[in-house]
Amino acid sequence: MSLQELHASRGVVWREGVPWNYGAVEEELGALQQGVALLDFPEYGLVALSGVDRRDFLHNQCTSDIRQMPKESWLETAFLNAKGQIEYAGVVLPREEAFWISTPEASALAERFARYIVFDQVEVGVLEDWYTLRLQGPKAPELAAVLGLLPSRWSLSQAEGWVVARDEFGLWLFVAADQALPLAQRLLEAGVTLAGREAWHIWRVERGVADLAEARGELPQEVGWDSRVSYKKGCYLGQEIMARLEARGQTRYRLMGLLGQRAIPPGAEVFRQGQRVGRVGTAVESPRLGAIALALLRKELAPGDQVEVGGASATVSALPMV
Repeated sequence: MSLQELHASRGVVWREGVPWNYGAVEEELGALQQGVALLDFPEYGLVALSGVDRRDFLHNQCTSDIRQMPKESWLETAFLNAKGQIEYAGVVLPREEAFWISTPEASALAERFARYIVFDQVEVGVLEDWYTLRLQGPKAPELAAVLGLLPSRWSLSQAEGWVVARDEFGLWLFVAADQALPLAQRLLEAGVTLAGREAWHIWRVERGVADLAEARGELPQEVGWDSRVSYKKGCYLGQEIMARLEARGQTRYRLMGLLGQRAIPPGAEVFRQGQRVGRVGTAVESPRLGAIALALLRKELAPGDQVEVGGASATVSALPMV
């Protein structure tokens, strides 16, 4: 049996190449909120940077301070264009002889790296036969500890064939192909619930956690990614814009929620009194809240304001919504 066959045996519904749900979204969402869920991110890949200049090269490519990364730590970062807008996002994992960057667009990010190599002694590659899984929910640390998979928060543990990175909500599991299925089966036997991307999006929209759907083409500060930006490091693509924003604090938009009268179209423009005031990112149907979405809205808007999106009225909400 393969990991895909395991999904099939649990009644998976696929959408755009990812496990969307297993027929009971409320149960999957409940596991994310109150128990422990396992998610598969097959679209994610690992970019490997090796060579003696790998640390400086990556430091100069992203918004985070790679040179000051503590040992056995990891971080979330962003890759900007010259206007300071987000192009790619990734999780940086230091390995013995390389840096790994987990990202949903591994080939495109690797191509970007290759374009910027001039005199740097750096090699870029995309790792094959690795899976990205996620263990999440309030009971995830307890279960991971029993299975021997629990590092400290914002640190990582690693061995031959797997790397585990822990954040405030759960753990990212980067697993070699020959170990992915046995690990998934072991977790399911321990009582973990398989959850699809539908439940994951509902969970993060309710909590105001931005993804690339909201972030691409925007400034990190506008989508709540301030923690991914180091204002103390030197030159990198988009750094001048970041320094200017730190000094002046002038952003026009911020991430907020929308409560809709009916389904909110993803990517739709948002209007107030005939004027465009933002755009929708991810939109979902929440069992508790109904039609909701994350949106980049003008900063002068406040919770309770009425806007129009997709030909219907919606109410601006603070984040998180729950």
